[in-house]
Amino acid sequence: MHIRSFRPRWRVLIVPAAVLSLAAASCGTGSQNTSGDARSASATEPVRGGTLKYALASDPECVDPQQKPQISVRMIGRQLTDSLTEQDPETGEILPWLATSWEVSEDARRFTFHLRKDVTFSDGTPFDAEAVKANFERILRLGAGAPQAIGFIAGYKGTTIVDKYTAEVDFEKPNAQFLQASATQSLGILSPKTVTKDPKAVCLGDISGTGPFTLERYTPQQGVVLKRRDDYAWASPLAKNKGAAYLDRVDLRIIPENGVRTGSLSSGQVDAIETVPTADVATLEKNPGFSLLSAPLPAISIPYIPHVYSPRLRDARVRRALSLGLNRQEIVNAIYAGVYPVATGVLTKANPGYANLGDNLSYDPDQAVRLLEEAGWTKVGKDGIRVNAKGERLSLEIQYVGTGTPAEQMHQLVQQQWKKIGVDFVLKPQKQLPDLTRDKLPYDISTWSQTRGDVDVLRTVYSSFFSNMSMLYGHPDKALDQLLTGLQTTIDTQHRNEIAAKAQARILDQGYAIPVYDLLAIFGISKRVGGFKVDTDGKPIFNDAWKRS
Repeated sequence: MHIRSFRPRWRVLIVPAAVLSLAAASCGTGSQNTSGDARSASATEPVRGGTLKYALASDPECVDPQQKPQISVRMIGRQLTDSLTEQDPETGEILPWLATSWEVSEDARRFTFHLRKDVTFSDGTPFDAEAVKANFERILRLGAGAPQAIGFIAGYKGTTIVDKYTAEVDFEKPNAQFLQASATQSLGILSPKTVTKDPKAVCLGDISGTGPFTLERYTPQQGVVLKRRDDYAWASPLAKNKGAAYLDRVDLRIIPENGVRTGSLSSGQVDAIETVPTADVATLEKNPGFSLLSAPLPAISIPYIPHVYSPRLRDARVRRALSLGLNRQEIVNAIYAGVYPVATGVLTKANPGYANLGDNLSYDPDQAVRLLEEAGWTKVGKDGIRVNAKGERLSLEIQYVGTGTPAEQMHQLVQQQWKKIGVDFVLKPQKQLPDLTRDKLPYDISTWSQTRGDVDVLRTVYSSFFSNMSMLYGHPDKALDQLLTGLQTTIDTQHRNEIAAKAQARILDQGYAIPVYDLLAIFGISKRVGGFKVDTDGKPIFNDAWKRS
């Protein structure tokens, strides 16, 4: 087998730096921070010591990034664990981290990592090839309990310990996305002692990694406290501070209510908040005591996803009609204060492999009506809702958590828009959603996204075979599956982009996705805080951050 050697600065699907800069100009807001850098906020010289108080928008419910794919979990995992590689948010390049270099076979089945020799876990265990192997084997054992991580190592054959600091990872089939996956927190490296523990115990805080912080405590529904690791000396290549964190602690407080979170920042109860409500952006940016940091996320554009197994959504013409009946600009302006960019494709502009399909996302209610009539929804009842020859109403249900939220307000506006074309969009708020990893959901439409700096995120969300994560699991589209599988077979950037563009076009043509807008990660930060920056997925890098008293 011929092996091609890749040293630091191995290049994957590249996005121009301009695409990853702050999208304020395109989304109608001046929400950039005062430094002018879309991914960092800094001022004067770092100060050592102190506690940074940070408001989380939701309870992570778990602190193990291998088990849970939610961004809040991965953000906490980002502080506790490091990864084999790192991804530059400006270029998309894969950079060395715990691995100093690597080789990838031309068939993308073998990945050989050469590891740092000076790294230890917070429990004192040395980091080596055995630890790498133990982590991948643990993910296999977790299976569906690690839905994103298990997908990243699909077809895993095994890890060979070449020597103490060289690990050779083999796959049964090509797995071209794996190198980028090794930069994600879902494949963050845990201590060999941790991987043998009860997963529930690890979720609740019995965890050790190589990261710049250790977990002091996790209190569900209240928060997480991280403590600096004084002997840390192998920071991410994205970090300016290569040693121990400046902060003594990071106090992550769970504040789910948007207004309360913003008020806590304004009153000085916290030093930084995530998920700044778009309604508060203009107010905060006018306040001289705060700065706003806004970063575009490489992700699936926030979509409505029609469930292809719904009897009323099996016809692609109905799914396409829903897209044509959606006025995206009205949604962004009315619900999100014009802050978020209108979607122009299946992927966000910040995602490697993004294809501009904006022409396919136009608002055309007349064409939507024609498609619905072609699909058999020819009659309109007294209530304005279409019915078919069997007398069935074109009624589509969505279930979601929370009332009075911007998401619900968006659903309500979409409800009005779709009624104009004869569709009854039924809103059903819930205290808790059913298990989203099940094969079929008891309603018709979902809204679900995933951040990842690789075009393989399409496979996660839109394949029929990714049963643990895909909202389209079981769709009969073999052509789409073939394209998404093809992303795994080549590490050639241009070829992968060509495959991805075809897949994205098919996803829209068949109405598997109804993209609405591109999400930005927006943070509000006190001017007392410096060095605050985020990584590719918009997760804070706290070992660079500091705070003036």
